[in-house]
Amino acid sequence: MPGSETVTPDGPRGRHVPRAALAVACLVVVSTAVRFAAAQAFTTPWIAPDEMVYGMIGESLWSQGTLGLRELPSPYYSLLTPALVGAPLAALDLDEGIQWARLLQALAMSLVAVPTYIWARRVASTGWALAAAALVLTAPALHYSGFLMTEPLTLTVVTVALLMLARALERPSLWRYGVFVAWATAAAAVRLQALVLLPAFIVAAVVDALAARDRARLRPVLRLGALAVGVTIVVGVVTALAGGELSSRRLLGAYTPVGQATPVASDQLAEIAWHAFGIAVIGLGVTVLATAALAFGVLTGRDRDPALRAFVSVTLAYVVLLVLQVGLFSASFVGAVAERYLITALPLLVIGLCAWGSRGAPRALAIVLPVWGAIVVGALLVPISQIAVPETLPNTLTPASLGALSSGDARYALVAAALGAGLLVVLVPRRSAWVAAVAVGIGLALVTIDAGRRIDDASAHEQRAAIGSGPRAWLDDSGVEAATLLATGDRLWTATARTTFWNRGIDRVVRLGSEAIPFPPVTSSIEVDPRGVLRSAGGTALDSRLLVTPSTLVLAGERVAESPAADSETYGLVAWRPEPPARVLLSTAGFLPNGDFTGSARVTVYGCGQGTLDVTILGKTGHPVDARVNGITVARLETPNEGAITHRIPAPPYANGTEPCVFELATDGYAGSTTIAFAPA
Repeated sequence: MPGSETVTPDGPRGRHVPRAALAVACLVVVSTAVRFAAAQAFTTPWIAPDEMVYGMIGESLWSQGTLGLRELPSPYYSLLTPALVGAPLAALDLDEGIQWARLLQALAMSLVAVPTYIWARRVASTGWALAAAALVLTAPALHYSGFLMTEPLTLTVVTVALLMLARALERPSLWRYGVFVAWATAAAAVRLQALVLLPAFIVAAVVDALAARDRARLRPVLRLGALAVGVTIVVGVVTALAGGELSSRRLLGAYTPVGQATPVASDQLAEIAWHAFGIAVIGLGVTVLATAALAFGVLTGRDRDPALRAFVSVTLAYVVLLVLQVGLFSASFVGAVAERYLITALPLLVIGLCAWGSRGAPRALAIVLPVWGAIVVGALLVPISQIAVPETLPNTLTPASLGALSSGDARYALVAAALGAGLLVVLVPRRSAWVAAVAVGIGLALVTIDAGRRIDDASAHEQRAAIGSGPRAWLDDSGVEAATLLATGDRLWTATARTTFWNRGIDRVVRLGSEAIPFPPVTSSIEVDPRGVLRSAGGTALDSRLLVTPSTLVLAGERVAESPAADSETYGLVAWRPEPPARVLLSTAGFLPNGDFTGSARVTVYGCGQGTLDVTILGKTGHPVDARVNGITVARLETPNEGAITHRIPAPPYANGTEPCVFELATDGYAGSTTIAFAPA
């Protein structure tokens, strides 16, 4: 062939990774690094008892293959979150294990950018899809990756499940719906709240069929429903024949109360309304309005894109049912807006915003104006105590910045933000729709930075108040193993949760009295008999080689280790090697952790015989202290201001060692105390 016509074959072509994929990967890496770095300022665990539960279950899962709290019994909470955070906790010491768990959590939560991009790319251009992936990573909710919580995996896995549902709605088939059900099952294995995906699936399919004007699209849903009913019947029959239990507690574990039907009351309707407003808050209002404009175009038939129709159907169904679910849950168990249970709506909102911008920012004023009005009304009426007070911070991060303002100023700021969001959507030029996305990104980034500072302060304060700034693993540091912790109502219950988490030497927790405590979820109850012996409800004496009690109790036996109250807001702890049977010599009530008291304080001596109660009183104001025994005033104790005197209060003459004596110290002033002990005659 002539040279001019000679053909040189091309060499082998390599596979090039698309630039968009590299960009998404970079977003995930950067987000993971930033969130992990931010978490270094947090005190973990913070949110009690959730983090303690997931962390300890994870330890048990990896070390013993069980879903218990070490040796403590526990109902079912979660499988995949303990599996994720538990591996480093079980393999390393707790401080180092928490760091690795934070890194895994940051990665798991940042991976939400992947399904967000994939889904956004189906309804928007590549640039806008990348914007959606970036926006979802700026939310303050990603701070939960710094803690041992279910939010990181929940956000990512639920987003994937919703994406699979949208793909199934685009091209309905039994296989595609089955893939969605598999992902929904995985989401429920992270947090049972994700069971809302199943009714959302039905509602989304109906909305999609109505929007498409095609009832035939429901046939795969009916076939899958029939299959599900058949499987349920078979499983029920097999379980019944095997002697298993088909109760709600068996199915829902620790979430059993959530599944109990209760009449809908006015407070529940109010919580549903505030959580609907909470959806607008997490997306800064703009995302909700943009998504509403898209939905209007789909439902009126103006936009017939199957991918957009599927997105709108899933979004409407899921968000509405999510608000109902979380609102009803919050009314019974939280009492304020629980944003952390709503964050799975965030990817849908940012996808809606970016699809709206990519499609020319349609106005759709017929729907945007009413929704905008509803958001403004919500901003005017929502109680600030529902969204922006210190108590709501663990559950609601986005509006936390309002907590720096007075109630009136917070209201003005909230209404101004609602008005600004609507103006941005209504007035922004269509070619400049990117301005709305930039505004949302900057807004989310700013509230994220502020929320991080608040979490830093709040988490440190929470730990200091519960267990002080001393050694957290004081019991393990003392070499104590196989200890029983006695939980009493005179200590913060969060202190019990933190002490148990940080000290692996505690393998059993019992509570004094019949009142239930949030942690551990399953505990046996014991009582103190008149002689001071600790007994179960059946009368059996408590059998424990090592017993950890609050410093308000003095036991017969040897002190092994002690964690004083120090700068905490609760009583210290003492580890005892009790003389069998475990017996309380005396207990105190009404004293502050440092021994000070005002008004009335009480000392109970069990098995009280002849002798004296020796109390060293510090005169803080110089007021006298009236001493009473079994309700009878026996002495007036004078202690000069700034002085210290040991007073001896005799037991009543009829005390014979079979019943307790109650010594009461009452003053109109303020006094301190140090040594309190009963000296037998």
